[in-house]
Amino acid sequence: MATTADVATEPSPDGESMSAGESDRCRKAGSAPRLLELLDNEHTRNILKALCRGPQRGRDLIDTCEASRATIYRRLDRLEAVGLVATGLYVDPDGHHCETYRLRLDRLRVAVESGTVSVTVRSTTENDGTHSDQ
Repeated sequence: MATTADVATEPSPDGESMSAGESDRCRKAGSAPRLLELLDNEHTRNILKALCRGPQRGRDLIDTCEASRATIYRRLDRLEAVGLVATGLYVDPDGHHCETYRLRLDRLRVAVESGTVSVTVRSTTENDGTHSDQ
């Protein structure tokens, strides 16, 4: 069976597809095998579940996901590299600065058709809260 795999794109609900640049960036950043390998990890899934509740600091994810600091930050780095998580700056009331992490996706779909694996990610854009399909 062929195992050709890449990130597939699908048109957005308003009928517009993503631009060529966005499509190229998505294919380079997160091929289907890379995303599937990342999502096959329990710690990654726990982080994604926690972030479904809203943006969180790394230290909060360590407590919520019950994993080591190194494990959580390694997974966050990988999630950010494939575009599923974005970072932001949070200032504590006492003035300390720390990073927060938030999901950049609304939907992730995996399909296996005719020996081809495709992963479709519908992510929110950072600038205006709209969506783009990747």
